[in-house]
Amino acid sequence: MGSEIFALDILTIVTAYIFLIYGQTGSCIFALGQGFFIDLYSGGMHGLFTFLHVCVFGGIWLGSRFFNLQTPKGQIFIVSLVMLSKSVLFIMMVAAFSQGVFSPGSFLWVSGALVIGTGLFAPIVFFMFDRLRATVIEDMGKGSADQL
Repeated sequence: MGSEIFALDILTIVTAYIFLIYGQTGSCIFALGQGFFIDLYSGGMHGLFTFLHVCVFGGIWLGSRFFNLQTPKGQIFIVSLVMLSKSVLFIMMVAAFSQGVFSPGSFLWVSGALVIGTGLFAPIVFFMFDRLRATVIEDMGKGSADQL
């Protein structure tokens, strides 16, 4: 249990943020693309991460039907549930297709810490992205006013 506990799944948070700002189509394309590129560069089981990230999108979509993604409490809850389901799906897929090589012992502890950490970190990332968007939009408004 080294530094991998402190690694958070930023891509899941970004997918949730894109879902909130740009809607279903944008976040689905982002999730599909990131899963495809992770599969392409990981050298692991083909299609595993594409499947996982499309399931992340589906979990965000389903969670947003029951919880408000615009509130910090909703962000924590949805991202945590999606991370939990992603970890469970990952363990099931690897165990099913690894032919007995996979042992999930310490992976469960790391996954639990990752689920909690990513869920708690989600509102902070949402806030930072909102501030960045506000700054960029404000700068764009000033630039067009200066050009007149």
